Amino acid sequence: MTIDLTRPLRPVAFPSPRPWAGTRLGEGIGERWLAGPDSVVALYDGTSPTLDALAATHGAALVGSRGIERLGARFPLLVKLIDAAEWLSLQVHPSDDLARRLYGSDAVGKAEAWVILATDPDTRLVTGPNRDLAPEAILAAIRAGTMGRADCETRQAVAGDVLDLPTGTIHAIGAGAFVYEIEQPSDLTFRISDWGRPATAARPLHVEEALAAVDPTIQAVPVGAAWRIDGGALDAGHFRLEILAAGDAPDRAPAGRTPEVVTAIDGDVILEGDGWREVVESLAAVVVPAVVRAYRAVPSAGARALIGSLPA
Repeated sequence: MTIDLTRPLRPVAFPSPRPWAGTRLGEGIGERWLAGPDSVVALYDGTSPTLDALAATHGAALVGSRGIERLGARFPLLVKLIDAAEWLSLQVHPSDDLARRLYGSDAVGKAEAWVILATDPDTRLVTGPNRDLAPEAILAAIRAGTMGRADCETRQAVAGDVLDLPTGTIHAIGAGAFVYEIEQPSDLTFRISDWGRPATAARPLHVEEALAAVDPTIQAVPVGAAWRIDGGALDAGHFRLEILAAGDAPDRAPAGRTPEVVTAIDGDVILEGDGWREVVESLAAVVVPAVVRAYRAVPSAGARALIGSLPA
């Protein structure tokens, strides 16, 4: 395969139909996977390897020293957009330890974070169990299959808010929400309730797995508002998230440490490096390989760049 890792890669966005989908990403499309292990990159020689395949071939040049330390020669991030016309299922994600215990040594847990991009006036989010209920009552409701929104803590969804969701957090995205999500490179989701939608082979409930994964004492953590992250960046242990707006310092330096996934929101973002220039269109993403020593990310007026990478 012919590939130049000194400039950004353009993964092909993957549309995922969902029963709760809105129309912002296309009719019936609930998620758009922008960059992750299975994302395909169309190369000039006609081949179309996945980011995981490129990581296996090129190692630290793509995923950096931090990626190699964490997961070896595998692509270490997943970035997607979510558009909900109805409530998503009430769910919880496993830790690394539980994922490996259930699915083998290569499995990865699913810590994640949300940036709320847009909402309807009455959109809400489930951010944990009802604080007035004892942990034993939460576990009993999950086991009985009776857990509903009255058993959950909810908050108004506000555009520009940022929330950190550690593994074990009970959560759900409400109707009208448009969300950017960054997470570990995993799609392990345990459904506690699908709000009355009938369970099917494609969308089962996962009572026993959810009971093993859930921590009934924790809530999603608000870590930013008004398109700013507290402290300038979210270091969630498994990933790092930054938000750049027009006028913010544009200089970036992966310098062999980490790949960076740059997503453009509300307008184009211009990336410029040594001998190259790329325009990232709104709601699209590129992957800047770790081998890129320095580049600039310049959002157009009104646009923002959401940048995911690996923490130190």
